[in-house]
This record gives sequence, structure tokens and C-alpha cells, in this order.
Amino acid sequence: MLASGAKDPAPPAPVWVSWGQKNWSGAADADLKAQWLRKGDTVTLLATLQDDQPVPAVGASAKAILAADHLELWWLEWKEGTPRPVQLGVARTVDGKTVATWFQPPSRKNTPLPSVRWTAPDRLEVDLPMRWIVPTRLDQPATDTGELEPPSGQADFTVVFSDSDGKGQETLVSTTEKRPGSGSFSALFISEPGSPYPRLNKRVFSWVPVKQRSTLRELVGP
Repeated sequence: MLASGAKDPAPPAPVWVSWGQKNWSGAADADLKAQWLRKGDTVTLLATLQDDQPVPAVGASAKAILAADHLELWWLEWKEGTPRPVQLGVARTVDGKTVATWFQPPSRKNTPLPSVRWTAPDRLEVDLPMRWIVPTRLDQPATDTGELEPPSGQADFTVVFSDSDGKGQETLVSTTEKRPGSGSFSALFISEPGSPYPRLNKRVFSWVPVKQRSTLRELVGP
């Protein structure tokens, strides 16, 4: 997944039916389009949901949200090299009210819910502070490759649409091929402000100066 730092969001991320394939009859039944946009130190998810039988939440409790059509956001927060999954659930009531709750709350107590808004019956936006989802240099695990240079960033993040059809969770459409969980995440690459693409660390590739008349054969080698 790519979060653009320019004025327009990045193209939609690829999605899969990661669970409940037997209940899924096609994109008209349940589908998800997840796009990202960065503004300053905030990353915004723009999620568009396709559903042939909307099921609103009857309340704001975790049980009520899980029983309804809802969006789940999973990410890893890092502390001293140790990962911890965080899970947020978002739905709407029959009168269009936004309801959200922590299914797995952040480690920091009393963390408020992020800003969530439905901009259309099938579209919602979620604002997430960069500091929530991108590990600091000190928190990054020793195996981290450091692919991006600040102020770009990278996060372990998964977006999930849970389709209910009135019988509880029946189908999951997500940005991971496997059923979402604490060990299965997508990679979210976050661009620096004003740029559509992240800034790569020069250590990632062996950079080779290209002369004006260089050919592809010369660059690839024998």
C-alpha cells in the first residue's frame, strides 16, 4: 500500500477475499477499495465499500460492530523492538452515525479513537497520526532494513472489510491474502509531504551513475 504525500491519493491497494470465500458471490457482494493520503504528520485512509446488503450496527459496543458490516484496521506498534498488534473497528448505525471501538487497544492507556467520518454511505475516512503506526528509529527491530529515509515512513498495516449480511462475519475482504491477524500484515509505504512517492534510503540499492548515452545492455551487464 502507498500513501501519497501529494494532493491526490495513491491508486487503490490490491485486495483479496481472505476468509469466507464460500459465502462470497463476487465484487457486488462485498468489495473494498483502500487508498491513502498523507498530510503533514497525519495519514488518512480513504475506504470505499461495496456491499449488496448493508447491515448497520445497533450500537457502539465491540459486539454490535462485529455483528454489522464494518471496517477493521490492524497495525503493529513497536516498543524497544517488540511488536504489539492494535485493532480498530468502525461501523455506522442505521441513522448514519459513526461508531468505533478498540478491539485491541494501543499499549498507551486512554488513547483516544482516531478521527473517523463517513463522506458517503459507502465511503469513510480515518485519520491516523504517523507516530501511532510508524516505529521510531530506536523502536525498530534489529532486522529492519531501513528502506526509507525520513520524513518518509513504513508501517505494518492491514485494512479489512467484514461483510455480515445479518449473520455475523461471513466474508473478509482485505489487503492481505491470508486471514488478517497479529502475524499477517500488509506493508504501508508513506511518502514525504508534497511527494507522491517515498524517499528510498541510498543503502537499499547499489546506485550506478548513468551516462547520457548508456544502453540497457551496459547497465544490466553480461
